[in-house]
Amino acid sequence: MSFIFVPAGCESDFWGPHCSNRCQCRNGAKCNPITGACVCTNGYQGWRCEDPCEHGYYGKGCQLPCQCLNGATCDHETGECICAPGYTGAFCGERCPSGSHGSQCEQRCPCQNGGTCHHITGDCSCPAGWTGSVCAQPCPLGKYGINCSKDCSCRNGGLCDHVTGRCHCAAGFSGRRCQEDCPVGTYGPQCNQRCECQNGAKCHHINGACLCETGFKGPNCQERFCPPGLYGLICDKYCPCNTTNTVSCHPLSGECTCSPGWTGLYCNETCPPGYYGEGCFVPCGCTNGADCHPVTGVCTCAPGFMVSFVYPKRCLLYAVIRLVISMFTLNVPLVSYFPDMLL
Repeated sequence: MSFIFVPAGCESDFWGPHCSNRCQCRNGAKCNPITGACVCTNGYQGWRCEDPCEHGYYGKGCQLPCQCLNGATCDHETGECICAPGYTGAFCGERCPSGSHGSQCEQRCPCQNGGTCHHITGDCSCPAGWTGSVCAQPCPLGKYGINCSKDCSCRNGGLCDHVTGRCHCAAGFSGRRCQEDCPVGTYGPQCNQRCECQNGAKCHHINGACLCETGFKGPNCQERFCPPGLYGLICDKYCPCNTTNTVSCHPLSGECTCSPGWTGLYCNETCPPGYYGEGCFVPCGCTNGADCHPVTGVCTCAPGFMVSFVYPKRCLLYAVIRLVISMFTLNVPLVSYFPDMLL
């Protein structure tokens, strides 16, 4: 019978009789001093322990299943989870916290105005009313809502809120869609200005300009006015005045205002004898029974009398006028002969 001598223990990396064979093990594995078989460390497998554990396994003999989630890989030696981008936690079961994304959740989200970013890619999901790569722009005019996908329904130049779609009406309009003029008596932005129009006039719903009823004028329709020849509350009555001799008729009562030299209820009578002018209130002042022109007041002398050259409102005898002319011709002072004639 023959015997093989096997030493009690070979040095590291050797095995067999007389420890003459070099171990082929890798990755820190030990080889059996007698057979040379490799004893793999945790996380490795194969004849020479040259291969790491297959995906999803780790540990001694690669027998332990990994517990990692969401596409994470585990360390083939320790089983520690290596999370995929966008996930965190001991088992990678949690998404990145708000405001971060990417590998190990180390990248900050660029989203503005309340936008949230995808936990993996960092792409922004904008809230209602915002658009753009980082949610920095409001919806374009006429659009609102999520992804700016809704059409505004505002009318008359109204603008809608890019978030809610609520209409902000232009001056002079109101209603949910700005479809109505301001209520009667109001105008301007938000219809918060009070009209100042009078006499039943309405004001323009945008600028407040008064739209006067027939028969009124002025900035606030405060002045009564009818077209020529009409009077009454709604200017529906014809003035009874003689138009040739009338300045105007009162817009409410129809009372005639006569031209100078005329009087009477309808301005169809000349001034009474001895008076002339506006309202026939001015005395004529003519002498020797003369009347005067009802408009100008110039004397109309009786037969045998003539208007004085010096005082047009004095009527003198024609004979006296002839004598006066003669005296002037002879260059004789008239007053020396007739001191009271021209008074």
